[in-house]
Amino acid sequence: MRPIFRKLGKLIVGTCAGITFSDVVGHPAQVIGLSMFPTLQGEDARWWKRDFVWLSTWCLYDCNPGTILTFICPRDPSSIHIKRVTATEGKFVKPEHRDVLTQIPKGHYWMEGDNPVNRNDSNVYGPVNSGLVKGRATHIIWPPNRWRRL
Repeated sequence: MRPIFRKLGKLIVGTCAGITFSDVVGHPAQVIGLSMFPTLQGEDARWWKRDFVWLSTWCLYDCNPGTILTFICPRDPSSIHIKRVTATEGKFVKPEHRDVLTQIPKGHYWMEGDNPVNRNDSNVYGPVNSGLVKGRATHIIWPPNRWRRL
C-alpha cells in the first residue's frame, strides 16, 4: 500500500510543479488564424504546419509597441487573441475607418494584427485592458525551420 501512496504523492507534486511553471514562467501555444500573417502562420488545417509560440507569463506589465501578446478578447471572453501592441497608455491612435483620434486609457493597449486584410483587433473592439493579457509571445518554437525570437 505504501508504494502506491508514494507514487501518488510524486504525481501530485509533479502536477503542481507543472501548473506553477505554466502560470509563472510560460508555456507553448498554437497559433490559429490569419490575423498575424506573415509574422505568425496559423492558417493551415494541419496542426504540424502551424506556428507554435512560447508564451512567457513573466513580467507582463512592461509591454512596448512591437510586443506580441495573447489576451482574452474583450468582445468574446471565450476567445484568446494574439496581436501586436501598437500603442500604450496615453498615446493617440486613429482607428481605421474613423476620423477621430482616440487616446489610450491608463492600463490599456492598442492591439493590431499584422495582416491588413484579415484582422479582428482594436480597430473593432477598442483598447484592450492590461488585465486581459495572458502571455507575451517571445519565440516561434515550431516548426523547426521557423525557429526565431519574436
